[in-house]
Amino acid sequence: MDQGGTGVSRTQAVADEIAPPLPAARAGRTPWWRWAVTLALCVLTWSWLARQAEFDTLAAQIGAVPAWVWLAAAGAQLAGYALRGWRVRREWRDAGAVHWLACVRLVLLHNAAVLVLPLRSGEAGYVWLLHKQWRVGVRAATVSLLRWRIQDAAVLAAMAIALLPAAAWPVRLLLLAAAVLVMALVLPRIWSWLARRHLPQRAEAAALWRGCEVTAAQWSCKLLGAALVLSQLVQVPWYLAFQAALGGELASAQPFQPPASLGVYEGGVWIAGGAPHGSALVSAALAFHAFSLCVALGAAALAQLFVPAAPEGGA
Repeated sequence: MDQGGTGVSRTQAVADEIAPPLPAARAGRTPWWRWAVTLALCVLTWSWLARQAEFDTLAAQIGAVPAWVWLAAAGAQLAGYALRGWRVRREWRDAGAVHWLACVRLVLLHNAAVLVLPLRSGEAGYVWLLHKQWRVGVRAATVSLLRWRIQDAAVLAAMAIALLPAAAWPVRLLLLAAAVLVMALVLPRIWSWLARRHLPQRAEAAALWRGCEVTAAQWSCKLLGAALVLSQLVQVPWYLAFQAALGGELASAQPFQPPASLGVYEGGVWIAGGAPHGSALVSAALAFHAFSLCVALGAAALAQLFVPAAPEGGA
């Protein structure tokens, strides 16, 4: 991205058109009860994890998995980040974010902040990075993040309706159809109202489901990789492993998060997996969770060290 006077002026003009920068941010403190709930959840989930996980057999479980399985899972996770980066590039190219590697770097750093900070406070990293590095208006970046997370919730909810409930397929299809109608008819109207209030000059840029196909592809990559590892660790059918992985992601989406969702993710995997496999499934979830964190944080560290924040030129 051009850092000269002309480039900065053009970038700032585009950013202001998308959404004027907000006044000084209103720094609100997190309510004490959210910290209390999160602390209680940490104690409960970590205590449960310590009782359920069989740490003495964990190494044997991991060693029994072929190396290609771990490599495939890492590749699937990194492919998800690459897809997110492509979406960020497509969304913010007018603001100067034209290099795909810079966009992947932003995605990785934002993801790392969400993982290591409690109460999902790392979400603010997306807004901060866009505003600091690419001069995108704070309001526009915030609306973009909100759209991103609504799409995440919609994709995971659709998968949950289709896969998780213990109901006959006709019932699941009816529930899925009702969810699709809500997503197609109700949520876009609410989003249009929000866009008119916060993006008066570029309301058309706030289409709610724009880029949702990338969101679906990203989650599919991540869940397929997790299912592959879990099915190998516990020797369960692939579809059950996919359900378990989906349960872990759903549990990690709630706002009262301990750092890295430790304990919460494993509980979601255990419940969604049907719980009959007991400690073996909990241990497998812990092993994959640790592996996934290493991939995510390692990739973020490499991106921080070797990928410029805003390289010159386009990809």
